[in-house]
Order: sequence, then structure tokens, then C-alpha cells
Amino acid sequence: MEEKNIKEYSEIFHKWYELEDVVNIVNTKQAGMYIKHNIPLVDLFWSKDSLVFVFDKQASKKAYDLWRKYELI
Repeated sequence: MEEKNIKEYSEIFHKWYELEDVVNIVNTKQAGMYIKHNIPLVDLFWSKDSLVFVFDKQASKKAYDLWRKYELI
């Protein structure tokens, strides 16, 4: 049986993306650092009293590794 990927629509960017290909970041400092390092923003939305920044999982992998080591400056 073939498993279907769940897609989400970005109201801001007017594009579809697959949920398995993205990461959601609610830490505004972390999201800001990703943007500073030119990681493309896939979506941005409000959920549970917080902004949610959505980034491509593969494009943000290196930045995430640096963030975890406190080396993303």
C-alpha cells in the first residue's frame, strides 16, 4: 500500500509543501538565526499563541547542528 505525503498550503507564500520535508521552529531567536544564514522560510503561521516558522528540513540541517552546539552566530 502506497503511503501519501501530507501537504500543507502556505497562505503567505501561496505554495504547497510536504509536512515531512519541513521543520517547525517556535523559538524566535533560532528562527531569526536561520533567516540570517539565508535558510529559506517555507511558511509562517500563528498557532497556540505563538508564531511558527517553517523551514525546509534539508536546507536547515547544517544550521540546526550548529544551533545545538551553540555555534550558530
